[in-house]
Amino acid sequence: MYIEKGQQKTLNEEIEIKGIALHSGKDAEIKLKPAPVNTGIVFFRSDLDYQLKLKAEPGAVVNLVRNTTIGSREIKEAKVSTIEHLMAAIWGSGIDNLKIEVSGPEVPVIDGSAYPYYQQILAAGLKDQQEQRKIFKVESPIYAREEESYITILPYEGFKVSYTLDYQHPVIGSSYFEFDTDKISFGEEIARARTFGFAAEVEKLHEQGLALGGSLQNAVLIEEKKTVNPLRFENEFVRHKILDVIGDMFLNGRIMGHIIAVKSGHRLHVRLAEKIREKMLEEEN
Repeated sequence: MYIEKGQQKTLNEEIEIKGIALHSGKDAEIKLKPAPVNTGIVFFRSDLDYQLKLKAEPGAVVNLVRNTTIGSREIKEAKVSTIEHLMAAIWGSGIDNLKIEVSGPEVPVIDGSAYPYYQQILAAGLKDQQEQRKIFKVESPIYAREEESYITILPYEGFKVSYTLDYQHPVIGSSYFEFDTDKISFGEEIARARTFGFAAEVEKLHEQGLALGGSLQNAVLIEEKKTVNPLRFENEFVRHKILDVIGDMFLNGRIMGHIIAVKSGHRLHVRLAEKIREKMLEEEN
């Protein structure tokens, strides 16, 4: 069911953010712009001849290999990749409506977390809009599973993510963390957690055209027995996984529920988001 809680919000003024694209390694730039009520989060490419709007929603996802990419199924080049950290920052800042102009096929990775986006959004400020915010409240369990990985959302009076990370790697191992938006600061405890990768996989990823912009400035690099660069949190890896969950779940706008995830990645997150969207459409019809 939908509930109304507070007013919708957008940016107070336009923001420009520049950096390197994580996977292509090319320069990337985005402009975050205020948007009217009920717009949601909409991306568009400034480098293409046509201004095709790509709304951030589960049905727009076209690729889930090491990131979340939205795009047009009719026009192949009309896509924007690696949106999950930015989406999490927008969610965490409290924005509902935003237009995002992207200079190319990928958003800048900045430091590999959501924090730089989050900081700049809050610095620019938000403004209330003249429409109530609608939040979808999950009323029955919804889940997605793939072998040993699964993710489910249960009814809950708020928004909570409980994540269990389990890697067969001595540096990561098993860890668990729980984020409840009413009890923990997103900005301090989740937004700052960076993406991570393994030194042993770098060459293979590069051959696939992935992580070409990856560096110690935008990712935690993991060797056999240690990380190359220092961690921001003892359990930064599981916190970053929660960050990814939040970004992917925001494809449905704001929702209420308790998400429980075990070893899940973007593919399972979006599968759950698709199932939630089915419930949302049933409500709307």
